[in-house]
Amino acid sequence: MPKACSLTPKFKLIADHLKAVRMLEEYVNGVGLKKDMQDLSNHLQHELSRSVLQPAGWSDLQAEKGCLYSTPKSKPKWRAVKGAFIKVEIYLAWPVQDDCESYVNLYVPPKWKKRSEFRGKLKAPIGFQHVKDSDVELADETSVFKDVPYESYVGADGLFDFAAFIDAFQEATKAIVNMEKSIDKILEGMA
Repeated sequence: MPKACSLTPKFKLIADHLKAVRMLEEYVNGVGLKKDMQDLSNHLQHELSRSVLQPAGWSDLQAEKGCLYSTPKSKPKWRAVKGAFIKVEIYLAWPVQDDCESYVNLYVPPKWKKRSEFRGKLKAPIGFQHVKDSDVELADETSVFKDVPYESYVGADGLFDFAAFIDAFQEATKAIVNMEKSIDKILEGMA
């Protein structure tokens, strides 16, 4: 009689739910998750443009290199270097296989010579983190940001609260938009 083999709890969980695990693996590595993430990004883009940016006089969000961006329509002085503006940046992370969390950031062009001076004068809105206070290395274009992790919107019942997730992006985007006058003053003082 063969010796009994004991399975680790994680392997046993996979074996017990093999059909579901294989369906998830196909969804994540096939076209399913990619399509659903594009649909979610489109929804977020439309919702934030309609509810936050348009009423404040900002441009609709535009997708570029995996992020969404917007600038105030009437602020050509937010152009830091040729073709690059200070702007709101929104990143919607994939719930699996992504190295970072979803976030909302005030993007500052990395090639702008006054970037460090500008970031030094910024104050982070409540609930945001300033790049100077971060324990991890961040991209050069990061200034003040707020992470929006999926895990924060999973309730005690284990269900994801989609409405609260979208609301978090709205609140964070609104906080950046509300910085407009203080950013104007910083830029005027640096001219």
